[in-house]
This record gives sequence, C-alpha cells and structure tokens, in this order.
Amino acid sequence: MEIFNSSNIPMLKEGETIVPLFTLDTFLLPEDQMMMRVFEPRYKQMLDDIVLDGLPYGHVISNLSMPELNGVSVPYDVGVLVEINQFQEQGSNLLYLANGGKRFRINSLIEPALEPEFFNSIFPSVDELVGEYIDEFPEGKLYVRGIVEVVPELTGEINSERWNYILSLWKSYIETIAEINEMEVTDLDIDNEVNSMFPIPDVKSLWKLAALILDSIEAQTLSLKAENVEEICSLIESNIQKKIAAVRLFRESNE
Repeated sequence: MEIFNSSNIPMLKEGETIVPLFTLDTFLLPEDQMMMRVFEPRYKQMLDDIVLDGLPYGHVISNLSMPELNGVSVPYDVGVLVEINQFQEQGSNLLYLANGGKRFRINSLIEPALEPEFFNSIFPSVDELVGEYIDEFPEGKLYVRGIVEVVPELTGEINSERWNYILSLWKSYIETIAEINEMEVTDLDIDNEVNSMFPIPDVKSLWKLAALILDSIEAQTLSLKAENVEEICSLIESNIQKKIAAVRLFRESNE
C-alpha cells in the first residue's frame, strides 16, 4: 500500500473513495454487530466527521507484522464498512452499535496529521489537537484514512445439502461443548435453536454464521477477500472441524 500525507492526497481512480479507518484487534464481518466505546480524541473526531456527513467508516485490524505509520498501526488491506446507530454520550465516552456492511480493499493510506500521544486518563479536546496541525495540514485528520474500493458481493448460490451439512457440524460442536460442561443436551433443543438462527441458506445467514465461527485473523482475512459463497462455506466447515477436533482432544486428555 502506498502512503500519503494530507498535503499530497492523489486523485482518486474510478471506484475509489476515502474513508476513515478504525484500527482494532479483531475484525468485524458483514452482517455482524459490535458495541463500541470511543474515548480517544482521534476517534472522537472520526465520529464527528461521519455523523455530520452521514458516511460509514472502515473497521480494520492491525497488521502487527508491518511497521507503524506515524505512530499508528498499519492495518491489513481489507475491512468492512460500518454504519452506526444507538449513538449516545456517556460522560467523556461515546457509545454506539457498529453494524458491519460491505467489504472493501485498501489501495492506499493517508497518515494522520499528528502522531498519537498517550495522555493517561486525561485527554485534550479535539480542537486543541487540531490547532497543532491545522496551519501545516489544513486537510489533515487525527485518524488514519484509506483510499479504498468496495469488494464485489459474493457470487454463487449455497447448496441446501451443503448448508445443512455445515449446520449439522455446528450443532455437533455445540453438543460436544455441552457434554464437556455436563449439560443435558436434550434440554437445550440445539437443533431448533440453530435452525431458527439460520432459517434459510442465503448470504446474510452465511455471514452471520461466519462471524460466530471464524475467530482467527487468517480465516477472517480470507473471508473478506473471498469471491464466492463456496469459499466462505469451506472456511466455515474447516474451522468447525478444527474446533471439534480440539475439543475432542481436550476431552480425551482429561478422561
């Protein structure tokens, strides 16, 4: 990825747009939700910008193998656009519900105008920090921005038999966990619970199931780069099988 500062932002190519990036330690997948708490000035500025303009931001994850960018972690090159709701202030914190939407690919990064500082428990205002850079970088921001392009929607259809097999694996995993915790499987009604959560094999259900199961950076990254539904199905299936194998190994080692 190319890196630009606020004074040399390039002309955007067709299909590209600039979005704020919120870098965290875990991905948000399409159709997933996450409660967020914001207290740092850079992300307060980001929320002000997107709320005023009615725009989404990009949820990305830190790539710890990359050197920092002006004191900020460089993210992986994929993420999810986020719409926010249930926005509220709680003291000095901003709370909201992040809703994962379309996937995107980062082509370039725009570094923040100031290197982030650690202020312990007392943070300066956004206006104070903006005053430190506004003369030199009038178009600058406290947060990282990305020049991104939206990843096309998944192609293909989910075969019903394939979907039912994946759900049966997921039910088997839940049952195994329940048995380890000495719970009565018959009392849980796992079959109906899972079927009610995922009533039809569509893309929306596929992403919701992926959000429950894909918990490694590698699997999440691959899912955000996937081109068709079969790739997501394969990722989900292999990850459930790994979970089942790990749980069974744990149980056998403790017998």
